[in-house]
Amino acid sequence: MQIEAAERERGYKFMLLIFSCCLFLLTGCGLETYYVLEPPTVASHVPTTDSVGEEKYFAFRTNDSYNNSLDDIKYKGTAVYYKIYTNLSTMNSHISAISALNTSSNYSKAAKKMIETYGYQQLGTDDGTVHPLIEASSGSGQNVIIRLTNYYEDLADDDAKYLNEPIITIADADFSVPKRYDNKYSFDFGRTGNYDGTPSSDDTDVEYSSSFTTSDIWYVDMYAVAVGLDTTYSKLYSLVLHLGSISIDAGSENN
Repeated sequence: MQIEAAERERGYKFMLLIFSCCLFLLTGCGLETYYVLEPPTVASHVPTTDSVGEEKYFAFRTNDSYNNSLDDIKYKGTAVYYKIYTNLSTMNSHISAISALNTSSNYSKAAKKMIETYGYQQLGTDDGTVHPLIEASSGSGQNVIIRLTNYYEDLADDDAKYLNEPIITIADADFSVPKRYDNKYSFDFGRTGNYDGTPSSDDTDVEYSSSFTTSDIWYVDMYAVAVGLDTTYSKLYSLVLHLGSISIDAGSENN
């Protein structure tokens, strides 16, 4: 009986030691806390580089209801990022790398890859860059439509302005005209106005390769991401939503 009691006591001491070690690791080193914003919902219209004319617009919905309900996050809204490429293979490679990180276990890594590694820029407007582009609303979410370039053609629906001229609409209301990161230059690379024209290899929003996929053709890739601040005012990003990619022909006025 004494031997059994001694063994039980050693067992208790061993369990206490294990518990103490775990407690030390948890309290001494601390657990990393993750705050998870929900990304914008599935895009309702995703253009591709093969899209033509009136099909070259982006459409998605923000995810305001859930993100506004988070206690430890100050949800700011939804940002839209873009990058201009000369080479289609380079763009597709970057899209694949971002997609590989865009999982719940990686949290903000896809957004950081997009912004910090590949240098995507926030979309500007006629009224200046708004951070983020779509401010948080008190509703469940907001429908967003973005068209970057002009395309002049008679359309059956004259009210569908986003189908043939540059426009950003939020919650069915005209918001502004999209501009590049400097809020000065447009995406009408085939035009010759003071604020149009072809991008330069030195531009911050351009991934330039001397080997164009096709002469005069530029590619614009876009993402949307929910943004907020945690309790220490550090910036937080949700998973990213790929909005699609379009081609812009600098040899044509109408895109």
